[in-house]
Amino acid sequence: MISMIWTRFEVVGALAVPLGLMLAQINLPLSLVAQGEAQSSHTEADVSFTEDVAPILEGKCVICHGGPDENGAITKELELDLTSYDALMVGSEFGPIVEPGNAEDSVLWMMIEVGDMPQEGEPLTTEELEVIKTWIAEGAQNN
Repeated sequence: MISMIWTRFEVVGALAVPLGLMLAQINLPLSLVAQGEAQSSHTEADVSFTEDVAPILEGKCVICHGGPDENGAITKELELDLTSYDALMVGSEFGPIVEPGNAEDSVLWMMIEVGDMPQEGEPLTTEELEVIKTWIAEGAQNN
């Protein structure tokens, strides 16, 4: 006579494979959804120099770094011109201020993050700070 009494280990073993397959079927679509969300949020996070960064620089920085002073002369404090992408990437009299792909080592980010810049006028908003940091982290593209 064959014993119909299963041990606890036999029951767990018998259920493990079907249960594992069932969980895999549930998890696969969820992982694809999560992957799709991650990809779409990355696309949304792309920051454009022309559309996003330049307006911030024009509104908060160019007055001292490339804009006209009260006499109409162009000002460039520390020989830093922030009126264009090319000028920004040249940097100041002390060298480059943007390390593409590395906001934390970029002088531009360091100066605005701690609140040293702008020296006059309203400080950058949290959103403006995030735009500039993201732009640098994404490689400081001329886009």
